[in-house]
Amino acid sequence: MKFITSFILCLALLSACSTSTQIVKPSGMLSVRPELETDEVLSAGDAADDPAIWISPNDPSQSLIFATDKRAGLFSFDLQGRVVQRILAGRLNNVDLRTLNEGPFSALVAASNRSTDSISLFLVDQAGQATWMKVDEIATGLDDPYGLCMHDDGTNLQVFVNDSDGRYQQWLLDVSLSASRENVSIGSTLVREWTVADQPEGCAVDDAEKTLYLGIESSGVYSVSADPSVPVVLDTVLPVDGDRVVADVEGMDLYRTDQQTFLIVSSQGNHSFAVVDVEPPYRYIGSFTVDPDIERGVDGAEETDGLAVANGWLTSQFSEGLLVVQDGYNTKPTRRQNFKYVSIKDVTEGLGLK
Repeated sequence: MKFITSFILCLALLSACSTSTQIVKPSGMLSVRPELETDEVLSAGDAADDPAIWISPNDPSQSLIFATDKRAGLFSFDLQGRVVQRILAGRLNNVDLRTLNEGPFSALVAASNRSTDSISLFLVDQAGQATWMKVDEIATGLDDPYGLCMHDDGTNLQVFVNDSDGRYQQWLLDVSLSASRENVSIGSTLVREWTVADQPEGCAVDDAEKTLYLGIESSGVYSVSADPSVPVVLDTVLPVDGDRVVADVEGMDLYRTDQQTFLIVSSQGNHSFAVVDVEPPYRYIGSFTVDPDIERGVDGAEETDGLAVANGWLTSQFSEGLLVVQDGYNTKPTRRQNFKYVSIKDVTEGLGLK
């Protein structure tokens, strides 16, 4: 019986390895290489999900990546990919943050929590240390909180969250800060709800233009006003066409140059990333893949869930900014999932982004 069980297990492992190695990425796309990769997440299987980049207000080289292990909680990694902090807050899926820079607090992090069907909030101090604000957990009433992104409208912080059944919510936050965490309070008010036709996933907000970009896994990326007083009207930005974008549409984030703003989107079905100009008529710029760097001993990224991008100098490796992507297959050798760091300069130069 032990032999049979072991044999079946070996077959299962071989099958899993076969799936991860028989990856066919599209040809003709820009190929970029990761500079490095993070430590593994705690959980085995499909666990690493979504990153958000915290820029240190004191020293950009001390910036951190907050990222989710959707079976464990929130991690932070330094710019060398090493784990700095773990907060076992439950099954966190998507994560985003916005800066505060008031007193001891530098940022507020929000994450969708599938253990408690809530939005979890974390205050980040000036050194990048995060504290889970358990008492301010936002009970969404959703059955499966999934995608999430934040918005700073210039007056208040807001959180968008969706459910895998298509429901969307917009929450207005009332953040009352003081010199000590004990006296901080974060209130929340549900200001808008709507439903999309199929399962949504990642989203991103252009704060300056007050525009929400949301992904529907099977059909594409859409824009909608982030103003809760405006009726919800979806405008197609980037459709799933089976070529440039192949379902599922997953993570996304905005990259700004001096002249333009671009949306980078994970096209999970063909292991690539599509780039589109967010000015109507939403010109498709091109796509790229993140491929192995043999010299550095870092594998590429496939079947990416979440991503995050930041521009500006961080370190000599990331002199113009950083792109962080989740890796669905962390191979060579095969290990638990993690995140890859890519110099955004490789993407901007390769695609001619200005």
